[in-house]
Amino acid sequence: MRFKHKMSYVDIEIPDALKLKVLDVIKTVVEKQGRIKKGMNETTKAIERGVAKLVVISADISPAEIVMHLPAIATEKKVPYVFVSTKAELGKAAQINIPCSALAVTLVPKEAEADLKDIVKKVADLRK
Repeated sequence: MRFKHKMSYVDIEIPDALKLKVLDVIKTVVEKQGRIKKGMNETTKAIERGVAKLVVISADISPAEIVMHLPAIATEKKVPYVFVSTKAELGKAAQINIPCSALAVTLVPKEAEADLKDIVKKVADLRK
């Protein structure tokens, strides 16, 4: 699950175990009637509207300009964000049949709250 080529917008290397946990939380959110916004446009809107709890961005988007703005907007709005290796695995975690460039978790079911808080804390620690 390592990045083959680090894209310019990827500002932090997320450990593989944490990537797997992020993907598991996304699956739980979808299965337990939580809410996610899929795709770059919907993710951008969720961040700007202040409803995003966590933003997940694929690290293999080309051209990079498609998602390059997401980390800056998320930082400005104080929304935690993480990177996963591929858009295919992000789409699979979101239970859609197509690759997904980015998504925002907007409603977290009780079953995923503790794991989401743990992810946010670990990512914040990595950024220090």
